[in-house]
Amino acid sequence: QAPTPGHLTPQRSRNSVPMYDYIPDGPRTPYSDNPYNRFSTAWDPRVSRADIDPNSIEDDGDDGMAEPPQRRRSMLGLRAPPDQARTASATAGGAISGGVLSTLGGLVGRSNVVGKGSRDPSGQYGPVGQPGFEDGRVEKSEWLSRQTSGRKKFRWIVVALVAVILIGAIVGGIIGGIKASRNRSSSSSNSDRPTGETAADDDSKGDLDKDSPEIKKLMNNPALHKVFPGVDYTPYASQYPECLKWPPSQNNVTRDVAVLSQLTNQIRLYGTDCNQTEMVLHAIDRLGLTDTKVWLGVWLDKNATTNARGLAAMNELLSKHGADPFLGIIIGNEVLYREQMTEGELGKILTDTRRNLTSMKIDLPVATSDLGDNWNAALAADTDIVMSNIHPFFAGKTPDIAADWTWTFWKTHDTVLTTDTDKKNIISEVGWPSEGGMNCGTPTCPKGVKGAVAGVDEMNHFMDNFVCQSLANGTDFFWFEMFDEPWKEQLNRPGREWEDKWGLMDIGRNLKPGVKIPDCGGKTVS
Repeated sequence: QAPTPGHLTPQRSRNSVPMYDYIPDGPRTPYSDNPYNRFSTAWDPRVSRADIDPNSIEDDGDDGMAEPPQRRRSMLGLRAPPDQARTASATAGGAISGGVLSTLGGLVGRSNVVGKGSRDPSGQYGPVGQPGFEDGRVEKSEWLSRQTSGRKKFRWIVVALVAVILIGAIVGGIIGGIKASRNRSSSSSNSDRPTGETAADDDSKGDLDKDSPEIKKLMNNPALHKVFPGVDYTPYASQYPECLKWPPSQNNVTRDVAVLSQLTNQIRLYGTDCNQTEMVLHAIDRLGLTDTKVWLGVWLDKNATTNARGLAAMNELLSKHGADPFLGIIIGNEVLYREQMTEGELGKILTDTRRNLTSMKIDLPVATSDLGDNWNAALAADTDIVMSNIHPFFAGKTPDIAADWTWTFWKTHDTVLTTDTDKKNIISEVGWPSEGGMNCGTPTCPKGVKGAVAGVDEMNHFMDNFVCQSLANGTDFFWFEMFDEPWKEQLNRPGREWEDKWGLMDIGRNLKPGVKIPDCGGKTVS
């Protein structure tokens, strides 16, 4: 089944088998031209797709923080929005309020005498009163009436006092919760920044450039080697709408780009929010990196406001800078996998963008990226480049066979779609987490099954097998990723705490202990 534009729901082509169902026909034999076939080629059919995700948008409240179907990570959202902390205070206030209402209801509604035939709190039945007395047909004595009235007045005085005390507690709790939330948010927004400063404080020191002492130090790290054709990059604090309150720092982006320049000449961005593209271009200019180019990213999801904002920003960037700073445009990342668009809807955006570029006299390839098993002939026809996200870790492949598996999967699922065409193929995401658990390609690991372990040794092993071989045979790929993204910690699950740990470096641009970037015998990307 080859889906065509116009289908109401995303379809999966029979030529694009889900990763967890993929078992090659016939006996497993190594590809004779497979440069990664250095270890065991045993095929493990327990292959799964991954998990992503995205972030709620304040302006229309529908930007993707809902749990995506069986997905591995989100690409938007800096941290849990401040509203969540306020919600916690409100929830606490609501619980106290509920207690107040319950208490008041109990005081007002409680009777001093257990009614006829009713149970008392201990579960025992009370005595049945004299006929006619309780229903008013027998007159009560004056003394009894005054006694009853006094008890009622006393009861209401107690109710009023309790209400005043509890209402005061509610108000104090809410005010204290809000203040604590603000203090925690302010502290969090600064403490986990790479420099520990606000963006305003960092940028007030001056606009860093290639002659700044700290930049010179960052650009002279002998442990870094330019062996990655491209890298996936999301600047710190560039998620909308959080960046409206905690904006990214230009100097921080410049530091990042200084480090990235020793690893690659191509930087892929996922979106345009929070001025991130302009900041990266400015950093490239300040550092004099004439060979470094950007893949302009536009984030898409089911939110029309998000999509319109990203496409409008793309047009403004192209009008201002033209084609020169860019190598291409990547519109959408895994939007079909998340089932937030149909192929027809995505294809129309790609076609309209291509037509718009022609009218602007801009010649750049227009593409989209999606899971390797989401590509089919219809989607390939809509894009100028087939860009596939392929993660052996999420397929449960151990490092000794992961490089071979990645190459084989890519060749049999994706590059085959461009046979007899001049379209390029690029692996748009590939990488390995440094810690967080084991993945077997299934929701849980069967007993005794050895899956893909998130760890530094495994990360190094996979890099050794994949990066240098790809450099030798000309495979284009983007490594995911260079820096950890702390905001993704909220996506972790027990036993699967790897969402925020895919970087070769920590948030402070330090190589993680034990991580060794291969030098590939001195060979570098051009």
